[in-house]
Amino acid sequence: MRSQDTGLSPAWVARKVVAYDELQAVAGSLWWLQSDPDHDGVRRVMCSEGSGNAFAVTPSDFSIGGELHAYGGGSFAVVEGAVWFVGDGGSLFRQPLGLTPDRIVSIRGSERYGDLAPGPDGSVFAVRGDGAADEIVAVTPAGDVQILVRSSEFLSCPRLAGDALAYLEWDRDQMPWDSCRLLLAGIRSGRPGAGRVVAGGSSESVVQPSWGPDGLLYFMSDRTGWWNLYRLRDDTVTPVLPIDADCAPAPWEAGYQSYGFAPDGTIVLTVLNGFSTELIAVDPTGGRRRLGPNLTSVKPYIAVDEGRLAVIGSSPSSAPGLWSLDLTAQADAPAVPVGTRSGGVPPRTPVPPSVDTARGTDGRVSFLLHRPAGITAPVPLLVRAHPGPTDDVPLRLDWTTQFFVSHGFAVAEVLYRGSTGRGRAFRQVLHGHWGEYDVEDCAAAAEHLRSTGVALPGAMFISGASAGGYTALQAASRPEPFAGATATSAIIDPARWELSVPEFQRPHAAALRGPAGAVTPERIRCPVLVIHGTADTITSAEEAMRFAQDLAALGGDHDSLLLEDGDHYLSAPAAREQALRAELDFYRRLMTRPRA
Repeated sequence: MRSQDTGLSPAWVARKVVAYDELQAVAGSLWWLQSDPDHDGVRRVMCSEGSGNAFAVTPSDFSIGGELHAYGGGSFAVVEGAVWFVGDGGSLFRQPLGLTPDRIVSIRGSERYGDLAPGPDGSVFAVRGDGAADEIVAVTPAGDVQILVRSSEFLSCPRLAGDALAYLEWDRDQMPWDSCRLLLAGIRSGRPGAGRVVAGGSSESVVQPSWGPDGLLYFMSDRTGWWNLYRLRDDTVTPVLPIDADCAPAPWEAGYQSYGFAPDGTIVLTVLNGFSTELIAVDPTGGRRRLGPNLTSVKPYIAVDEGRLAVIGSSPSSAPGLWSLDLTAQADAPAVPVGTRSGGVPPRTPVPPSVDTARGTDGRVSFLLHRPAGITAPVPLLVRAHPGPTDDVPLRLDWTTQFFVSHGFAVAEVLYRGSTGRGRAFRQVLHGHWGEYDVEDCAAAAEHLRSTGVALPGAMFISGASAGGYTALQAASRPEPFAGATATSAIIDPARWELSVPEFQRPHAAALRGPAGAVTPERIRCPVLVIHGTADTITSAEEAMRFAQDLAALGGDHDSLLLEDGDHYLSAPAAREQALRAELDFYRRLMTRPRA
């Protein structure tokens, strides 16, 4: 282990998390949401015009974002010289450019707004949900609200073109990445008729519908087992880029757009290739070429305006930020950064990872391996189990990972069974086996690294947040191979969580739950650190702290950290700093304790 004074500081890392989301291109300008520690994590609408200089559009006392379907998304739309947005608290605001926001609609009871999209005559379309039903509504600048579609099921993605409205619908006992329908409704006298299903079904997930400049309806579907892009012409569905790869992520939030249209008919889309996300341009003849090869991770917000492409991208040496690319440039031309916050020079050069595999109980287990530079001897190992569990492991600079690497740890990020990016079958194989297959794959990675001399025996740890926290706790319930576990914002009892989780996510909880069951203190076989925020609305802080107290009563080197006002993601820099410091100190204490 290195001296604890040589690694990155928790305070520095906690203030490096700058979030970029919901990138859009409108009338020659780029618009996006940004939050960073310099402004207390307030999410603001930002704009970059032709000069490349970015400026905040919304005031600093408004934090943008709602809780539609629990996770929000589609939080703003630019419509005829004004920005519509969902403010913190859920109300719908309209702000003419250069002026102050006006509250247009206040929420009532459990109402939630989101999934905003431009409507006709300066209005905005939105999805409004109240927990019992969803509605697609049109809201005028005067505050008039017209219900266009109402359903007892979930709705999303209202997209208007001429006299046709496209939208998505899925049953309340399903997740949209398992089963979802695309509907099309004709507009007469300003009102849509009954929607008819044009794609999707019980065993098909359709996501991200969008009207192309050719007047055709495009969408992603996993009908072949992979989310690919399709177009609808005269009730006939044809693939744009048939490929054995996912071109979209699981729709946890509204507003994802993993493809865009260039003026010459070229379509740009993302293609998930292992841990990397590639940008692929498909021309009208079907020819394809890769764009921006210097980016290895791209968020699902593709913005195309005229001949330029903009994305939120990153690589092993660059944290997520805004990047731009000239679509007329030569093949393999790199993307260039848009003039946004650089964050200064990091105190140490990031260590790039390698891709490794281990022999698992059901084939090979893939993971990203980050090793301390210049060290060939065995070192402590931290296995990180991603959240979701329907999530992935992007190949990008992550300062939390670099924090532990800088303190002498190897870090393995495991793409365990149930992750996204490897097709429908891989995504669904965890159903009924949560707490088993994910744990087996994380353990396989650790045991492989121990057998190959990378990991130090007796100093292998596992950490996870949310669903990954449940994975970590289930791993700690087994005698091998981990010497300690950290569970942040963790799920303790899947059955109880299924009853309390936001309604959107309940089918996911039901599908995942299997014989592994609840984690109980009596089953824990190694020291555990429990970290939770009191303001967590996704998982129960009370249940986590009760679990931690019961663990402590049994004796052992267990620990806990309750963060006042901390949310599910520990978004506040102070909360992240405390959590990082506590986790590192926990592992150090375990490595220096006398061995039995």
